[in-house]
Amino acid sequence: MSDYTRCDAFWELKTTDRPLLAAWVGSYQAPELYPCGLAELSEGELQPGDLVFEQFVPDYESLFAAHREVGADVPWSAFPLMVVPWVEAIAGCPIYHHDGYVWAEPAREPLGQLATAGLTVRDGWLDKLIEFTTGLVALSAGRFPVALSLMRGPADLLAALRGAERSIFDLVDHPDEVQRLLAQLSDLWIRVAQAQLEEVPAFDGGYGFSVQNLWSRKPGGWFQDDAVAFWSPALYRSYLKEFEGRLAQCMPATGIHLHSAALFTVDDLVGMPGLDVIEVNLDDVGLRIPEMIPRFQQILEDKRLLVWGAFTLDDLRALRDSLPTRGLALQCIGATSERVRDLLDSVVQVWGGV
Repeated sequence: MSDYTRCDAFWELKTTDRPLLAAWVGSYQAPELYPCGLAELSEGELQPGDLVFEQFVPDYESLFAAHREVGADVPWSAFPLMVVPWVEAIAGCPIYHHDGYVWAEPAREPLGQLATAGLTVRDGWLDKLIEFTTGLVALSAGRFPVALSLMRGPADLLAALRGAERSIFDLVDHPDEVQRLLAQLSDLWIRVAQAQLEEVPAFDGGYGFSVQNLWSRKPGGWFQDDAVAFWSPALYRSYLKEFEGRLAQCMPATGIHLHSAALFTVDDLVGMPGLDVIEVNLDDVGLRIPEMIPRFQQILEDKRLLVWGAFTLDDLRALRDSLPTRGLALQCIGATSERVRDLLDSVVQVWGGV
């Protein structure tokens, strides 16, 4: 098949001889992802001006070089620093850096003020995010697609603003305030996503999805709510499903990122209008492939599925024997280009009958 034929077949839900193949080379640890840029970053609380795009250019060039030779079906996409909690910063969380790691602290305003007076939207952080987006477009010069940054959804933003533990108590103790705040956070997420999309050009007639790599004829991206792992199905349906539904329809193409602890949401996600893809991580800790296959089968009845992980041969054979290739993609991860190439070759061999 030609360069993007397999990508098109994935989106068109066509049966093929094997899954669509994406790749991630290297670490997800911040100091290893962006060693040059983070080495220059000041310690302590960060302001937008502390992030200088040019300092991260060598890191992006290294990532591009590592991915370009692995032979995946999906091109690698560059996107604004995944280690910076961009939407949390824009929503008012203080952002800190120490020794290569960047994180958000809870907002200083009380819940009532956040819910009724509104978020303290910091446009300087949004401007910096757009600066990184346009910087990547210029750096690419048509060599690779540019995508939206990693953007955490309303439940994750609630946990960031209020603190993870306190946000759970808020759901029970202050449900009306939480619902108002989740509505604001959803509006903000959509605003930030669309501001980036306005700056992202097409690449070879399509668009990249960040982190969990996909390439689509339509522009779009991922959302995620890892914090929902601590919610019950009833709380999810009462407070979050509506707002994730809004995110699923805010762009021409959308997907959601899940970990195994949040697979209970699949019951609702498979019927969510506008949601195109459900991505599930094979993590070091959590459910293994055989335990997740019933959920994968459920997803593929109505949606597309991307499974992300450092797969073993047993994992691949279990997936081959249990799932159709229609709407199925695998993202193989590894520390080096050579390791990822080996994994991609293993997929081809396993679906070829080995």
